[in-house]
Amino acid sequence: MGPSPRPPLPVRHANPHIPITLKSGTLPPVKYQILNCQGHDILVGRLKIETPTPTGHAFILRRFDTGAVSLTTMFRAAFPNAADHEEKNELQWVKENYDLSGNNGGPHHPSITRLAGTWVSPALARTLGDMYALGDLITAVVEASPDPNANYRRSAKSNAQAKTASDAASVKPVSASAAAASLPTPSPTSGQPNPSKRRKESSPAPAPAPVSPPTSPAKIPPRRTSRARSPAPRSAAVAPLTSVPKTPRTTRTTRREEVQVITPEGSDLTVVDEETDLVEKGIAGSELHEQDIAEQQALVQKLKAERDTKEAAQKEQAAVEDEDEEMEAEAKESSAGLKRARKDDDEELKSLKFQPKEPEVGERAIATNSRVGRFQLQPKTRQLAWGTALFALGMGAIYTLPQFL
Repeated sequence: MGPSPRPPLPVRHANPHIPITLKSGTLPPVKYQILNCQGHDILVGRLKIETPTPTGHAFILRRFDTGAVSLTTMFRAAFPNAADHEEKNELQWVKENYDLSGNNGGPHHPSITRLAGTWVSPALARTLGDMYALGDLITAVVEASPDPNANYRRSAKSNAQAKTASDAASVKPVSASAAAASLPTPSPTSGQPNPSKRRKESSPAPAPAPVSPPTSPAKIPPRRTSRARSPAPRSAAVAPLTSVPKTPRTTRTTRREEVQVITPEGSDLTVVDEETDLVEKGIAGSELHEQDIAEQQALVQKLKAERDTKEAAQKEQAAVEDEDEEMEAEAKESSAGLKRARKDDDEELKSLKFQPKEPEVGERAIATNSRVGRFQLQPKTRQLAWGTALFALGMGAIYTLPQFL
């Protein structure tokens, strides 16, 4: 089976800024960002191209974990105002005529993170880029090589996720160390910190002691020593409990202040953040979610169509089998009828025997004319008449024959 015919490209919607950019001799640079999708960090390169659209620009994207180039962004950069069905027809034709395995994640490649859109190999991107009149722009994307030691920028969403994870990881060891430091050290005089002493320190019984008058000076020193020892553990136990939760709050506020200082409104870094957020939303955000929904709906429709086709085939097969059974039944009935007819014929032939008729003894009736019947004579009278006629004939012959001799 040969390749399917390719749908025509929407050249009427070609991007007029691309020829100007190619003739200028200065191509836009490929910028890099780290994209967090499904818990995995992916290094993505983007090439910004001006377009006659409300946004004013489009991006050609390349992911460096598989090296694939986004065919969806290529088509939208080359034909920014093309209809949705024209884009779908082109992408479907590429899927049917080229092997795209290993470029993007999916059911067949669960180890690769799945991003929105259709992704092709660099070689196929060059071929299709020439067809889309992108020329050196695709070459720049394919030949781009990021610095492996560089720390590239993340989107605001990825930064928030990373900060949340780092804050959660940093709060746990701080709280553990603070709790360990807040434990009171045992005094050298006390050999065993029995729980009975802590009960005496925390119990409210010694509080009314100063109100009662002292009975003897010998009993006062142990009470004073117990009062002198009781405040020390209370201050040591209360201080760390109040200081532990304050430490992460101060660090969080300082970090927020630093972010606000780094990215002021209207600066170039703010524009970069907007671009990174736009790219992430395009290939890992709402568009990926919409593509998942569309693919699931297409899968459901395909399964329904297969089910309907299978049911129709089963019904057709059942109808054919019913017809065959009816024909077989009719054939059996006809053969049984023929056998019965033959048996009946044989029985009739056996019952029919040749019976010869005996000759008739009586005189045969001769049909005569009605007028002749009037002169019918009796047999004796008839004999007499014939005798008389013969005698007269003889006598006439005797008299007439001698005359001729």
